[in-house]
Amino acid sequence: MRRIPDIPVYLDYNATTPVAAEVVAAMAPFWMEQYHNPSSPYPEAARVRAAVEDARAAVAALLGAESDTIVFTSGGTESDHWALEAGVAFWRGTRRKVIASAVEHPAVTETLRWLESQGAEVVQVPTDEHGVIRLDILDQCLDPSTAMVSVMLANNEVGTRQPIEEVARRAHAVGALVHTDAAQAVGKIAVDVRALDVDLLTVVGHKFYAPKGIGALYIRRGLDLPAGLPGGGQEGGRRSGTENVPAIVGLGKAARLAATWLACGGPQTQAALRDELQARLTQAIPKSRILGEGAPRLGNTLALVLPGLIGMRVLQACTTLRAATGSACHSNESGGSKTLQSMGIPPEWAQGFIRLSLGRETTAAMMDRAAMSLISTIQTMYSEGE
Repeated sequence: MRRIPDIPVYLDYNATTPVAAEVVAAMAPFWMEQYHNPSSPYPEAARVRAAVEDARAAVAALLGAESDTIVFTSGGTESDHWALEAGVAFWRGTRRKVIASAVEHPAVTETLRWLESQGAEVVQVPTDEHGVIRLDILDQCLDPSTAMVSVMLANNEVGTRQPIEEVARRAHAVGALVHTDAAQAVGKIAVDVRALDVDLLTVVGHKFYAPKGIGALYIRRGLDLPAGLPGGGQEGGRRSGTENVPAIVGLGKAARLAATWLACGGPQTQAALRDELQARLTQAIPKSRILGEGAPRLGNTLALVLPGLIGMRVLQACTTLRAATGSACHSNESGGSKTLQSMGIPPEWAQGFIRLSLGRETTAAMMDRAAMSLISTIQTMYSEGE
């Protein structure tokens, strides 16, 4: 029997990624050398301002958008909240219904809860057993009172990709705005805002090798959305506050790296590694169930259920692996997250949920170590009746 090395294998990239070395290098001058306020009038500040606009252009290019549609934010939570709150305010009380899928991230669902307390009508549309939104039920919910529809582009727990183009077509038919939380999609798959036909799209830097605390909101050109933060008028008056220049530059560099990786077949390589791991697990562990495999998925995400086991205990026993029992934002839900509930996963099965998510650094050798360790751990736990 081969000895399993003790080097941990990180497979929790959907929770966060490391900051790429190239991103760190790009950011470095803007901490001390080029520290100037981009709103100041002198030449040094103009060079900093140019770096901010260069980063904006890079993020826009990654999304197939125009530069003036990108507004930098502190990350996904701010972008989601701004999109939803402003999307309702845009209608000045003439439309109050907000529709979302039942598998949204807490950044969306908690904002919906707040909007409901302010008088909005919130409707959540369930998914099928693969985690894909039920378009037939969405059709039943849409009407002229709908202010906005918000559906994530790719699910953070099972990797299911949502049919955003169809969601947008249906929502726009009744005049509603469309927002998609693309936190898990940008940098992992090709994202084109024109093809998706969305009005608003959330970008999160730390999901694709940029620093934490930086993100963006795409706002369709011509959409006069209320400002996210009033104040000094930065970001074209849409999001005030002195720009976090190092992080913005880092996000721009990460966007360029992502564009290159996508063009070189990175997603396909990840999917092949994921599929090999999936095949090994299902062959060695016949009881295991793969979630979302009947629908389009992110190539880096493998979600499985181990009936009769508790996912957290499996990961604690499998010391070679660094993975998760779901989203980092709601891993402690004993009855299963809303995503698993919407997919019809029984609570007793949901306890055995494990999510493995690959990154650009993940190699075949790493996956081999992960597979050996995980299979050995699971087989032992089943044999001992845990």
